[in-house]
Amino acid sequence: MSFVRNIFGKLGHGEQQKDTGAIGHEEEVDSDDETDSESSDTGIGTSDAGIATSASDLDCSAIVDVPGVEADCSAISNFFGYWKNLINQEAKFQCQLNDLSKQLSLRDAEVSKLRFQIEELQRDVFAKSAGMDRLQAELQSANKESDAAKQRLKHLEEDLQTSRQKFTELAEQLTQKTDSFSDFQGSANDKIAELQHSIRELNNKIDSLESQIEVLEKEKEILEKQKSELIEKMKEEKKNFDEALAKVVREKTEIEEKWTIEFEKIRTVNIVKEQELLDDFEWKLREIEQTCKKRLQEKDKKIEEQLREACKEAEVKLRDAEKMMEEVASLKSYEVEVQNLRGLTEEQKKSLTMMLDQQEELKVADQRLKDETKRLRKIVDMEKENLQHMQRVHNQEMLEKERKLQIKLEEAKTEIATYWESRLLHECGRLKSELEQIYLEEKQAAIESVKARKELELQEAKKNWEKKLNEVVKEVENLNRSLESKETHFRNEMERLQSKKDSDIMELRRIMDKIDMTHHERFEKMVQEHEEEIERINAEHERNVKEIEANWQLQVNSMGSKLDLIKEQMEYEAQLKVQDLIDQHRADLDKQWENLVHQKDEAIRLVEDEYLTKYKQLEEQFYTQQKSHSSREVELLKTIDSLKNEIMSKNSTIDDLQNNVEVLEGGVQVLNQEVASQNDKFAKYKTDLEHRVKGLQEYIVKLQMQHRRENEEHRAQLAHVQKQNQSSMEQLQRKCQCLTKLFEEVRSRYERRESRQEDLNIISDLRQVIAEQEKDLACLNEEKRYFQVKLMNLEKFLTQSPGFGPERSSPEPQEDLPSTSEDSGRSSIVIPPTIPECDDEE
Repeated sequence: MSFVRNIFGKLGHGEQQKDTGAIGHEEEVDSDDETDSESSDTGIGTSDAGIATSASDLDCSAIVDVPGVEADCSAISNFFGYWKNLINQEAKFQCQLNDLSKQLSLRDAEVSKLRFQIEELQRDVFAKSAGMDRLQAELQSANKESDAAKQRLKHLEEDLQTSRQKFTELAEQLTQKTDSFSDFQGSANDKIAELQHSIRELNNKIDSLESQIEVLEKEKEILEKQKSELIEKMKEEKKNFDEALAKVVREKTEIEEKWTIEFEKIRTVNIVKEQELLDDFEWKLREIEQTCKKRLQEKDKKIEEQLREACKEAEVKLRDAEKMMEEVASLKSYEVEVQNLRGLTEEQKKSLTMMLDQQEELKVADQRLKDETKRLRKIVDMEKENLQHMQRVHNQEMLEKERKLQIKLEEAKTEIATYWESRLLHECGRLKSELEQIYLEEKQAAIESVKARKELELQEAKKNWEKKLNEVVKEVENLNRSLESKETHFRNEMERLQSKKDSDIMELRRIMDKIDMTHHERFEKMVQEHEEEIERINAEHERNVKEIEANWQLQVNSMGSKLDLIKEQMEYEAQLKVQDLIDQHRADLDKQWENLVHQKDEAIRLVEDEYLTKYKQLEEQFYTQQKSHSSREVELLKTIDSLKNEIMSKNSTIDDLQNNVEVLEGGVQVLNQEVASQNDKFAKYKTDLEHRVKGLQEYIVKLQMQHRRENEEHRAQLAHVQKQNQSSMEQLQRKCQCLTKLFEEVRSRYERRESRQEDLNIISDLRQVIAEQEKDLACLNEEKRYFQVKLMNLEKFLTQSPGFGPERSSPEPQEDLPSTSEDSGRSSIVIPPTIPECDDEE
């Protein structure tokens, strides 16, 4: 109405108030421009030309209806020309606003893409952390196997010391027996010398008989006495020989019974060990059987040598007896001559026939002894064949059992591996499908709610717009007055803000370039220091390994106690080194964390142009770090393979030591067989063997219990890791929900604008949105850096852990390793404190 009044005043007063009419027109155009911009912001499109025509119709109708006033056509034409110019300017401003809205939508799409890429990067990080956990589990199993091998080595060293003690005792007994045997040989040689001396005396006496025929009767009596003595001696020797044979036969039967009993015991013990220890003690049984074969063969050889010596002694004695008989025959010729000369009695003839009968009896006894030796040899050969057959059958059974057990083990391993792989794949697929389904449901529900809310808002906006149209027509005059001042002020403000924006952008670019350069230099320095530390630690590790191997090879031959001292010292030094490295690493982490917090404070001030450049740089850095991480994974796998090879070499050295111990035990058992007469010591040895078997059984039970505990611990760790994964997924979902809520709030704020004042402050709003986006990106960047630091920590722990050392004592690392594995499992997926955890209320 004020506009109409101005026109009436202009028509009444003439040309003097044309300027005021033009100012009123400009204010009206500006007011229409503001209303149109508001309609375009709220999403309601109205035609500006329609409004202009309606306003012009109203004005014209008002001019026509005034009675008694002539219309000024030139003023009206100027008014409509100015009105068209204002409409064109409004269209230009509307185009600029549309371009800005398009740019905002493009930026929102880029932000969604970046978030999707960051989610993919987080998934890769989680997958890599799972791989690192798996490698840690393999390392722990390898360390546990090496610890078990070291415990076996200790037990074997203790057995070696006990066997050495027994060996010294048996050597002393053997020296005593050799001394007694040498004494016996000396007494036998004395007896042989006495017999030879007596034979010489007999020869002298025979020579003296030729000269002393008169004293033949007396000498005959002496000879008869000597004959009787010799016969008694022969009988005694025969008895001794028979007793010796009987002893040999008895010893042989006792040895056979003993070996059969021991063989049965060993066979039963081996069956139990086969069921309990599978593959660890089967080769021991084979070597024990080989040693038994060797011992039996040596024993048989010794028995044959004793029999040969006895036969030789018997043959020597028979030859002596034949010589005596020949001498007696020569005496007979002399007696015949004496009978021819002096007529000897028939008693001498009877005595000679008795001597001949005795000689025949001795020959028969010699033949019997030979037959008995042949029979004994046949029996020994038969027993050897039976033993060889039994050993062959036993070896075949052992090989079949070994093959079956290996097949069962391989089948069990494959089944377990396939079961866990299928289970993991099923769980991963289920989790992915559930997350996708939840995401789709939430997205669909959000879209439907937004649609319903927007429809209601559209209806309400239409009603409000209709009301505002009526109000705007009334307020045109007031707006026309303030239009020119606002337009000038707005242009000045736009120019000032544009210049300020350009200067701020240049300063921020310069600051961000400096920050990026310093950050890149720091990162390169840290990477170089990390690589140098890894090389230094690897060199120290290799040098320590070589020194320890040299010392170990020298000290294994000397004493077992020195090995324990060296192991304890190396373990203590390794623990100190690990503790120092952990402290140093924690200090570095604290420094890095402070630097990251400082960078976070600076990164909040970034602007839109630097957002794109920094994203590209971060993307390139991530790809380079991903490549370096893959190379580090390859290096870790190589180090694990080298550790496995070292463990295999140590196992081979342990097997060699066990073979040496078993060879020594074989020597001890050979000495025990040679000392067969001492039955009490054999009983003690049997009791020792039973105690050892019991100790081995107890050790096997302990190992089984440890294996069960370790399985339970692994299951608990898996459950804990699954819980952590679930919690991390929930946190990520919360983050996504918070980001979507923020995006919707920004959009709703942008769409719910009611006045032109937000158009004036559009630059500040855009800066706020960009600052929020940069804040989110800085948080995600810090999360990425945190995971990178965590990966570096894991790599240092793997390369510098005490499990890489060549020797460690068994009890302490077994207690430490599960704790480290639990800590790594707990810290594998952790959100740093700087990342804001969004709640549902936000």
